[in-house]
Formats: sequence, structure tokens, C-alpha cells
Amino acid sequence: MTFAQSYLKGMTLEWFEPDLLNSGNPADHPRWMDSWVHFVVELQSTFGPHDPVADAEHQLEHLRMKDLYRVTRYIVDFNRLTSQVQDYGDGALHHLFYSGLPDRLKDEIARVGKPLTLNGLRTLCQEIDARYWERKDEISRTTKSQPTSSTTKPSNSGGNTPKSSQAKTGNPPSTANTSGLSKATSNQSLSSSKLDLTNKLGKDGKLTADERKQRLDNNLCMFCGGTGHFADNCPKKSKKAKACAAAVAAESGKMDSTNSGANSESKKE
Repeated sequence: MTFAQSYLKGMTLEWFEPDLLNSGNPADHPRWMDSWVHFVVELQSTFGPHDPVADAEHQLEHLRMKDLYRVTRYIVDFNRLTSQVQDYGDGALHHLFYSGLPDRLKDEIARVGKPLTLNGLRTLCQEIDARYWERKDEISRTTKSQPTSSTTKPSNSGGNTPKSSQAKTGNPPSTANTSGLSKATSNQSLSSSKLDLTNKLGKDGKLTADERKQRLDNNLCMFCGGTGHFADNCPKKSKKAKACAAAVAAESGKMDSTNSGANSESKKE
């Protein structure tokens, strides 16, 4: 009795503790202090269910086997509850046992046929469940034994220059591509400007009558076609004049150097 009472905790200990600590007359002690049977009765009447049979019936009707559990655990819970209920025949227990099975077991039972007895149904479920978990273990071992495929780096195709060769030559392709793109863009802009001028100039190199009339009506510059100024103070006209003067000066400089060289050679002769 003392050994069993040493395991009491919480509310159960608080229930028995006053009598256990009472050091009065031993004749006044309750009978459960000296009798195991009376101690169990005291526990069940105070902390046990008021209707154990009804509670067991309710749990049995709602007992369900989880899909990830083994059938052995389900059978143990089922047998524990059936030992507490009354007036349940083999047919009723057979129906309750089958109703609590997961779909993976019911599908296999439908293929081979449902046994008519409870013991036969339990035996068949144990065989199906054992094969199911055996197959699960095989799949798990096969998955672990397969080597992991190493990811291969994409090959350098399409004539792209590797980074190492770029570092050795010192000429990254990005610079060449950029310069090529800039040249192509400038050429396109020049060609487009020439097309625009051909539409506005006649064969004599002067503005067409329609273009001249449009610029006069809209107060546009007769040189560049811009707004806010006229041809006499056109900024583009002054820039073009300066460029022409520079070109003439450079050409005259070349001529002078050529003539001086020719004179020096004649003197030597």
C-alpha cells in the first residue's frame, strides 16, 4: 500500500494526503489505508468514469486506425475496448473493426475478399499490413542507395570566348561589341539624315518650293528647319562655316608643306 501511494501526484495526492498525514487514532483511519481492494475502489469511484461501459462503447464506435500506424496498435486498442463492453456479438465487432481500417487496407481486402469472422479479418489485416511496410522499407533502401547525379556545367558554345582567354589577350569582347554598335548607330543616323535631306532639297541643292513655303509659313529657319532663330544667326550654320574654314586651313597647310619640300629638293639638285 505504501509503495502504491508513493506514486500519487497532483489532485489524486491532494485527495489522499489529509488522511495519510493524519497521526490520530489508527482506528479512525479509512479502510483504503490498509486494504488494496478498498484503495482501488476509492480511486475508481473518485477519479474513474461514472459509466465505464458507455465510455468504452463510445470509444469503440469512433476508433479509427491512422494511415501511418501499424495494424498491431489498432488491434491492441480494439481488444482493450471490447473487453469492457457487453452484449456485442462477433458480427457487430466484425463490422466495427472493418469500419475503423484505413483505405489502404480496405482496398487490399476488396481484392482478395473479406473474411466472415473477426479472427479471420484480423489475421488478413496483419498479413496485408506486413507486406505494405515491407514494400515501404524496400523503396526507402532503394532511394538511399541511388547515387546523386552531379550537375554538369553548360558547355561554352556559339563561339563565345572563355574568360581565361579574355584575360590573356586583354581585349574583352564587350568593348568591341560596344564600338561596333556605336558605329552602326552613327551610320544609321547619317543615312537617315541624308534621306531626310533628299526629300527637302531639289536637284540644284536648294530647298524645294514646298519645303521653302512650309518654313516661311511656320517661321522656321531656312538653313536647319529649327525654331526660335533664322538663317542669318543659325547656330548650325556657324558650326558648319567653322568646320569648312578648318578644313581649308588644313588643306592649305598640307599644300605649303608639299611646296616647301619640293623647293628644298630642287635646291639640292
